[in-house]
Amino acid sequence: MNNSGNVQDSSMVLALDRIITEIQDELDLVKEQNKISAESLKRSGLSGSEATKILSEKLSNVTHGHSSLIISKENDVTAASPIQFISLIGSDLGYQNETRFANERKEPVISNIFYLEEGFYGISISYPIFSEKNEYLGYTDVTIRPEEFLRPILVPFTEQTGYEVFILETGGMTVYETSEAEIGTNVLTDPIYDTNEMRNVSRTVVENKEGAIEYTFWNQNWDKQVRREAVWTSLEQDNQEWRIGLVKNLDDSNNENRSVSQISSSDLDTSISDLKQFVQDAAVAARMKGKENACADFNNLSGAYVTDDMYIFAYDMNGTTLALPYQQGLIGKSRMDLTDVNGLSIMPAFLDAAKRGGGFLYYIYKNPQNEYQNQLKLSLIEPVDENWFIGSGVYVPWINAELNQEDIKALINRVKHAVSHAQEVGKEQAVKDFNDINQSFANGGSYIFAYGYDGTTLALPYQPEIIGTNRMNYLDMYGVPIIAQEIYTAERGGGFVYVVYYNPDTANNELKLCYVLPAGDDWLIGSGIYTGTNLI
Repeated sequence: MNNSGNVQDSSMVLALDRIITEIQDELDLVKEQNKISAESLKRSGLSGSEATKILSEKLSNVTHGHSSLIISKENDVTAASPIQFISLIGSDLGYQNETRFANERKEPVISNIFYLEEGFYGISISYPIFSEKNEYLGYTDVTIRPEEFLRPILVPFTEQTGYEVFILETGGMTVYETSEAEIGTNVLTDPIYDTNEMRNVSRTVVENKEGAIEYTFWNQNWDKQVRREAVWTSLEQDNQEWRIGLVKNLDDSNNENRSVSQISSSDLDTSISDLKQFVQDAAVAARMKGKENACADFNNLSGAYVTDDMYIFAYDMNGTTLALPYQQGLIGKSRMDLTDVNGLSIMPAFLDAAKRGGGFLYYIYKNPQNEYQNQLKLSLIEPVDENWFIGSGVYVPWINAELNQEDIKALINRVKHAVSHAQEVGKEQAVKDFNDINQSFANGGSYIFAYGYDGTTLALPYQPEIIGTNRMNYLDMYGVPIIAQEIYTAERGGGFVYVVYYNPDTANNELKLCYVLPAGDDWLIGSGIYTGTNLI
């Protein structure tokens, strides 16, 4: 094992400098928006409609900002945005160490990861508010989910360079990891690192501001252990210190091709029929044999449940991996943070489907047949019982579903703008505006749509005959309940959904990445990006 502060790989050093600069720029952007809002709040006061408007405007300028609060010096929430977090107003957050710390410091703070009142593990980036007489009043923040916030920077970086990226707090908590199974773990205590070598690696990284080290661990695909090298340095800002590092495999050999074949467009309908039967048969076997025996069969690469074009995977209802034959290093590990390269939260979508009796969904996932390249996958989920579920899928390699991060950023901002408009003018007027093809909200394939949580169509400007109808049970041409999935996603707080749907620019049904947000307690607003290609 080599441990040295003098890094020899100059390309890794240059790449590390580049990525730290980009992360710093994003953090500075949030800090500047917090500062602008703090200046406005000293004049408007910390509560009321004007304060809420200031928070909404701030979030509209921070693409991956999840929420924003104003917290008084007494630790009480006085304003919140977006609308689904208004119920937090009046809450005393003094029980949170991070809240008390920000109020004690009275200066900009980037918190450690903690469980936020908004209902997720994230980070609060805060800025103090002072009165015109320079009296401390409290602070305002932007809360982020690190994997969402950092993805637009780190996913393209990883694809361009081949390096994996990690970000650690000095206490060992993982802020970000290219391998989603490691996000949220503590490298000093989590069982995933429970070897003498990995414990030494973890201590070395968190105890030293910079360095390089070699070690043996699972590769990014979690199908074998390899020799690896990590290089890291530190980013210190606003009461926070992160270790940011790059990792590469020292074994440059390619993954061997697997036996999972790729279908052609003409075979898709047949493959879907075969997929249904495959999953149904596996579910019957799982109920007969029980979880342990069935999962042993599913994980057997030479068994009946790994065929030429499909394999069975299985998870419990907490997102823990039970069967994953080509990535057996992930068995026993939680994948609740599993997202695809465009940002779709895969595991919550799996769980939604399983809890509602099963169904189809689209996402992007590594294809073991094609050297673990990311490809679109159409999967079928089937609950075995109330405790666990299985699934399988077919890859759709002729669809390039991996989208430009700038286009995704524009999509998120478009939906945020529409939600802000609805909050400003009210639901009734907003729906009229969204349906008006002469307004900017109906901009060809970038149009805004809206649905009630009961499935009622509220806004669909290029299909006005559908407005007012209930589409909760609508299935696209491949049996995916796309409206229901959009509703479930919005009810969870918002996010991405893939659909195959009519494109008004081409008059064809095409794959589309949609982004949806709750617009209130009973409806959602969304928009999408068409890929320009269909699945047939």
